[in-house]
Amino acid sequence: MPSFLHSRTGVTLALLLVALVGAFGLFERAERALLPAPLVAVAEDRVQDSMTRAAALFATARGLNAVVSVLQSSEVSGSVVVAQGTISPGQALDPVNDLVERFSALMLTATVALGGSLLLLEAGDMLGLAVLLPLGLVLVAGSLWLGGSTGAGVGRAGRILLVAALVAKIGLPLTVLAAEAVADRVVEPRIVAAEARLEGLDVPDVDQPMADQGWLERWKTMSDITGQVARMADAAADIAELVIELSVAYAVKLVALPLVTLWLVARMAEALIGALVPRRGEG
Repeated sequence: MPSFLHSRTGVTLALLLVALVGAFGLFERAERALLPAPLVAVAEDRVQDSMTRAAALFATARGLNAVVSVLQSSEVSGSVVVAQGTISPGQALDPVNDLVERFSALMLTATVALGGSLLLLEAGDMLGLAVLLPLGLVLVAGSLWLGGSTGAGVGRAGRILLVAALVAKIGLPLTVLAAEAVADRVVEPRIVAAEARLEGLDVPDVDQPMADQGWLERWKTMSDITGQVARMADAAADIAELVIELSVAYAVKLVALPLVTLWLVARMAEALIGALVPRRGEG
């Protein structure tokens, strides 16, 4: 029996058996039976939480943008008094309106990027052990029976697919979880504090329409529109500070940290491929 397992036929049969186990989804079933929560499920939950929060911030930013736009378009007699003198409502609120629009675009981009990450995790979980692993094992088994450069090329392709299967099934979820773990310690406290301050700002509210009017008509006919503009102008500095802080924090969380962890995973995969796949002309 040992001599059979070490023979070319034995190794081929063993590789094909493992390929069949993967193709029939038995590895996933064993993972779900043995582990309290699959690795990819934990990563997907974290991505879903981040996506929900980014979508909520996008909605908040769009609400602020709507308020500012209505105030800018309202007919106001007189001007708004600021530290440097008197200016029109449009001039007073234009900078904060532009900043809030950019922030809402950033949050929309973040939501889409997180949705893409979620799809990538799902694809890696579906294809890693059920497609890439079996195909790689079949190629490695086939290379045992092919000679010369053809066999070497087939074996090289098979080993690359095996590494890709590990990256898809394990590397991607670990990348997400590693980035989230660092973000929890580095930027998450800042995000939570900034979100709380943003929700607590004293800005005009457009969520209380009159019985016979929409909120747009209500705002345009209010006699205290100048006071509302002044409230928004007073909150502009805080809004700008919070928007910038949240933008930087989410850029670090959603761009910098994932890129660093993906770079580390790519370097490890490259090293593993280099160890498993001899270069042309070697061996």
